[in-house]
Amino acid sequence: MLTVLVQSMALASVGIFSPGSITIVILLLMSDRGWRNGLAYMLGYLSMYALIGVGVLLLGVRNSAENTATEQSLTTSIILIVVGLLLLALTARNWRKPPATNDGQTSRFSKIIDSITPPKAFAFAATVAIINFKNLAIFLSAVSVLLLSNLLLPTKLTMLIPLVLIFCTSVITPVVIYLAFPDRASDYLMRIKQTIERYRRPLGLIVPSILGILIVMRGISGLS
Repeated sequence: MLTVLVQSMALASVGIFSPGSITIVILLLMSDRGWRNGLAYMLGYLSMYALIGVGVLLLGVRNSAENTATEQSLTTSIILIVVGLLLLALTARNWRKPPATNDGQTSRFSKIIDSITPPKAFAFAATVAIINFKNLAIFLSAVSVLLLSNLLLPTKLTMLIPLVLIFCTSVITPVVIYLAFPDRASDYLMRIKQTIERYRRPLGLIVPSILGILIVMRGISGLS
């Protein structure tokens, strides 16, 4: 059980390096509705990944009769290989793209952010959780460790809670900083945003490439 938890948490922790998610929640926190938008976005982000995780684990129960608890089905192996290759393709695309200046894009996005209400921020976060392929692949790879273990379903669902929290740390942390240090939050968040922008390109190359290789290797191991 401890091994499964450590492996799943290790993969989920990769989600911390999510520049896009951190930037969005910081812009929301610095918008006109401040903490309301940031909190709504965080809740939407957490809720969607929790629903995805629960759905994957519940659907996995249906396959338990066909495969042993620690056996990886052919379909799962193929899906893992495809996801890993897509992540490597994403890395290659990021590498070919020249470094971009985000000033204009951030400025336009900031104007849109200012008009967002908390319900829209919640829905926006839920949408981002689905369409952000890189983050979704990271999360599903972490959940797959639970899915392929021989633990009981209630135990898997319980372990999903800290897994989701670890994975969503990139969104939770700015909100916690804002609520804990309201007077100095703007300075802290701006420093985080500037650091993220400085290292956005290296993160966009290193994280998906390492994860892609690991997922492909995991998929290939299930074919043997």
